[in-house]
Amino acid sequence: MSDPSTPRRVAVTSVVRYAFPTAISGWFRILDLEHERVSFMTVVPESVWRRDDPNPRGGTRGVRGVSVHGDRLVMANSERLFVLDTSWQLVSELTHRLMADVHDILAEERGVWVAATGCDTLLLVGWDGRLEQSWELREDRRLMAELGFPGSWLPSLDPAVDYRDPRITAGYLDALHLNGLAPTSDGLLLALGRVVTTEAEAGRGGTSVLARLTEGGEPGAPPSVSILHRQDGIRAPNHNVAEAGDLLVYNDSNRHCLVAYDRRAARERCAVPIPGTPSFVRGLARIGANLWLVGSQAPLAVYAVDLDRGEVVAAYPLGGIQDETVFGICPLPDEFDEPRQPLGEDPYEFWRRAGRRPDVTPIPS
Repeated sequence: MSDPSTPRRVAVTSVVRYAFPTAISGWFRILDLEHERVSFMTVVPESVWRRDDPNPRGGTRGVRGVSVHGDRLVMANSERLFVLDTSWQLVSELTHRLMADVHDILAEERGVWVAATGCDTLLLVGWDGRLEQSWELREDRRLMAELGFPGSWLPSLDPAVDYRDPRITAGYLDALHLNGLAPTSDGLLLALGRVVTTEAEAGRGGTSVLARLTEGGEPGAPPSVSILHRQDGIRAPNHNVAEAGDLLVYNDSNRHCLVAYDRRAARERCAVPIPGTPSFVRGLARIGANLWLVGSQAPLAVYAVDLDRGEVVAAYPLGGIQDETVFGICPLPDEFDEPRQPLGEDPYEFWRRAGRRPDVTPIPS
């Protein structure tokens, strides 16, 4: 990788599907692209609701989105943001009752955008932990009609309910599966991984939607959401989204490929198969003009894809265990130190060195 704009390192998060409630369910790794090896690896504090999670597969498991802004790196579990500085000291932990089944996150000047997948809500959480903005996509009637929802719509969220608790079952809470966020020149790109308009449709499939959200011009004005691309007849959610000129780049987790969709031509430019059995492709980061990293499940690995050539050009095995899959990928600036590897048998040693008080959140044994 000789391109000077290519990062030397990337942060990679993972989820272990089907992990028992008392087992470690995800890791944070640093992948050294220059030397083609994992240079650091640690577990991340588990969700406090792991033992109450009725989902046998994903649910509250694992390490979710990861994003960097300036001298802050943010990683998420299913309901909490961990903010660390360049020396890997814990700056803050941020959470809110609407942080339900967090997927992608995006750090920026104002704070951290959060895809609260479990309640179809987009959050902007300030660096001080205050909720700056909250948009329930289900409240946008024009969008919901365009997506094909019936006139009865979906129930609104209850301000008295803590949606982080996976035992909450009131209402149809994950109909859009908002799971991807990315910056664009005039707003945010959103990935609605699997839209299911009725419970009957859930058994037949769904629709994957890529959309642009533009904030209202006046304070308090609602955002405008426009659909850019939709893919019908999918069985599992698609993941992640990014913009590259006229291209929308996303992970088709159903066809196990990285897709570049040309908006002007209204067609796919290419769909690059990602190795794996299954690959269940997810995690996306741009590391060059036409070079992208994506993750896979079996084997656990990160692959470099050249979209001009339409092919995989490099592979980075991550080791891993059965049912572990990549979740998020983020370039790591050189300003960040190389953290010290945890020693001994204490899997949470990194977090104690980072200054995390064990009483902040109970950690399953």
